[in-house]
Amino acid sequence: MKIKHFIMISTMLIILVSCSSNIKDPLAGGEMMFWEVSDDDSSVYLLGSIHFGKADFYPLPDVVEQAYQNSETLGVEVNLLSVNQNDIQQEMMQNMFYQDGSKLLDHLSPETSQLLSEYLQEKSMDIAMFGNMKPGSLILTISALEAQAAGLDPQYGIDMHYLVRAREDKKAITEFESLESQMAMMFGDDELAEGMLYNTLKEAADFKVMMDSLSTIWQAGDAQAMNEMLTTWDTPEEKIYLENLFGERDVEMTKRIEEMLADNTQGFVILGAGHFVNDEGIIRRLAEKDKYRIIKF
Repeated sequence: MKIKHFIMISTMLIILVSCSSNIKDPLAGGEMMFWEVSDDDSSVYLLGSIHFGKADFYPLPDVVEQAYQNSETLGVEVNLLSVNQNDIQQEMMQNMFYQDGSKLLDHLSPETSQLLSEYLQEKSMDIAMFGNMKPGSLILTISALEAQAAGLDPQYGIDMHYLVRAREDKKAITEFESLESQMAMMFGDDELAEGMLYNTLKEAADFKVMMDSLSTIWQAGDAQAMNEMLTTWDTPEEKIYLENLFGERDVEMTKRIEEMLADNTQGFVILGAGHFVNDEGIIRRLAEKDKYRIIKF
């Protein structure tokens, strides 16, 4: 597996200078998906990421660049640059297929099966080629194909851009999660994986338009529009997926940010934008503490 393709697949496991200080609604105002959270003696900068991008995203505005330069530590969901590719590929191969003789369609609801059939028919593909693949395997395949078709590349994703720079700058890099935990979410539960597949297929019907819209919303810093785009659901399975995508993960990520503030760590944290903007996400959780100053740029 080529390195670029591996990064593409791994990223799936895992969806600009005015500022506004608005503790009543810390998602309102500003022009970027970028916040400063501070207590009496330290600050942590939070940058909402989209995991795919284009070269013309860069450079980001000066206020973001300066925050990165002044940071001691870069925080990310997963440090893909530290992953042993051979180990991960082997683990993925062990988890991507059903071992009990069942097929993909045996594990899908009628709604998801219908959406999948329509997608494959449009692509002139046969469901038989996926055999005993799990829904998570199909998600990775579809997402990688559609991202490439839309001219998007995970190497230009916000998190990957700064990971490469942090390694070159010899900054400390801290992971908020692990690739293994994201793989467990992808392959460990059929109901959750089906919700993810439905969500992927729904977007894949016009992936380029969806990604263009996502990029436009991200570049405008419209956190409320981003929230609406990333958290709507159509089926019970998709609702379960979104609850797992955020939910407890956001709780744990919020704790990590608070630990950085308590330790007086000058941090620059990049997480998927959805973790910051959803109604029970990181920004609202921090604001509810009523002990931090939050600025949205």
